[in-house]
Amino acid sequence: MVTFKPIITEKSLQEQTLGKYHFLVNVAASKHQIKEAFANIFGAKALAVNTSITKGRTKSDWKRRQTIPQGKLKKAIVTVAANAKINLLATETKKSK
Repeated sequence: MVTFKPIITEKSLQEQTLGKYHFLVNVAASKHQIKEAFANIFGAKALAVNTSITKGRTKSDWKRRQTIPQGKLKKAIVTVAANAKINLLATETKKSK
Protein backbone atom coordinates (compact mmCIF):
# COMPACT_ATOMS: atom_id res chain seq x y z
CA MET A 1 0.00 0.00 0.00
CA VAL A 2 1.22 3.44 -0.90
CA THR A 3 0.75 6.23 1.62
CA PHE A 4 0.84 9.88 0.62
CA LYS A 5 2.07 12.63 2.91
CA PRO A 6 1.98 16.05 1.23
CA ILE A 7 5.09 18.20 1.23
CA ILE A 8 4.17 21.80 2.04
CA THR A 9 6.88 24.25 0.97
CA GLU A 10 6.87 27.48 -1.00
CA LYS A 11 8.11 25.68 -4.09
CA SER A 12 5.51 22.90 -3.87
CA LEU A 13 2.67 25.37 -3.35
CA GLN A 14 3.84 27.37 -6.36
CA GLU A 15 4.01 24.25 -8.54
CA GLN A 16 0.46 23.25 -7.57
CA THR A 17 -0.77 25.99 -9.89
CA LEU A 18 1.02 24.12 -12.71
CA GLY A 19 -0.62 20.82 -11.73
CA LYS A 20 2.38 19.30 -9.91
CA TYR A 21 1.82 17.89 -6.43
CA HIS A 22 4.65 16.83 -4.06
CA PHE A 23 4.32 13.86 -1.68
CA LEU A 24 6.44 11.68 0.58
CA VAL A 25 5.74 8.03 -0.27
CA ASN A 26 6.99 4.61 0.79
CA VAL A 27 10.55 3.90 -0.30
CA ALA A 28 9.57 0.54 -1.82
CA ALA A 29 6.74 2.00 -3.95
CA SER A 30 7.25 2.02 -7.71
CA LYS A 31 6.08 4.76 -10.08
CA HIS A 32 3.31 2.52 -11.37
CA GLN A 33 2.04 1.79 -7.84
CA ILE A 34 2.14 5.51 -6.98
CA LYS A 35 0.18 6.34 -10.13
CA GLU A 36 -2.54 3.77 -9.38
CA ALA A 37 -2.84 4.73 -5.70
CA PHE A 38 -3.04 8.43 -6.60
CA ALA A 39 -5.94 7.73 -8.98
CA ASN A 40 -7.75 5.68 -6.31
CA ILE A 41 -7.29 8.18 -3.48
CA PHE A 42 -7.73 11.53 -5.21
CA GLY A 43 -9.85 10.50 -8.21
CA ALA A 44 -7.61 12.27 -10.74
CA LYS A 45 -5.50 10.67 -13.46
CA ALA A 46 -1.77 11.22 -13.07
CA LEU A 47 -0.04 12.15 -16.30
CA ALA A 48 3.49 11.66 -14.96
CA VAL A 49 5.22 10.56 -11.77
CA ASN A 50 8.76 11.67 -10.93
CA THR A 51 10.50 10.18 -7.91
CA SER A 52 13.69 10.82 -5.98
CA ILE A 53 15.19 9.00 -3.03
CA THR A 54 17.09 11.07 -0.48
CA LYS A 55 19.71 9.33 1.59
CA GLY A 56 19.04 9.15 5.30
CA ARG A 57 21.38 11.17 7.47
CA THR A 58 23.33 9.82 10.41
CA LYS A 59 23.04 11.10 13.94
CA SER A 60 25.71 10.61 16.53
CA ASP A 61 24.84 9.31 19.95
CA TRP A 62 27.41 10.85 22.32
CA LYS A 63 26.43 8.67 25.23
CA ARG A 64 27.19 5.35 23.48
CA ARG A 65 29.72 6.78 20.97
CA GLN A 66 27.87 5.33 18.00
CA THR A 67 26.30 6.66 14.83
CA ILE A 68 22.60 6.05 14.34
CA PRO A 69 21.39 5.88 10.72
CA GLN A 70 18.11 7.61 9.90
CA GLY A 71 15.72 6.21 7.30
CA LYS A 72 15.60 7.06 3.61
CA LEU A 73 12.88 9.28 2.16
CA LYS A 74 11.22 8.96 -1.23
CA LYS A 75 9.64 12.04 -2.77
CA ALA A 76 7.12 11.78 -5.57
CA ILE A 77 6.06 14.65 -7.82
CA VAL A 78 2.76 13.78 -9.49
CA THR A 79 1.68 15.78 -12.52
CA VAL A 80 -2.03 15.98 -13.35
CA ALA A 81 -3.92 17.64 -16.18
CA ALA A 82 -4.25 21.42 -16.02
CA ASN A 83 -8.02 21.31 -15.49
CA ALA A 84 -7.83 18.71 -12.68
CA LYS A 85 -7.35 20.30 -9.27
CA ILE A 86 -6.82 18.53 -5.95
CA ASN A 87 -7.66 20.22 -2.67
CA LEU A 88 -4.74 19.30 -0.39
CA LEU A 89 -5.08 22.31 1.87
CA ALA A 90 -8.59 23.00 3.04
CA THR A 91 -8.11 26.73 3.52
CA GLU A 92 -11.68 27.63 2.69
CA THR A 93 -13.88 27.88 5.75
CA LYS A 94 -17.63 28.07 5.91
CA LYS A 95 -18.96 31.38 7.15
CA SER A 96 -21.57 31.12 9.86
CA LYS A 97 -24.66 33.28 9.60
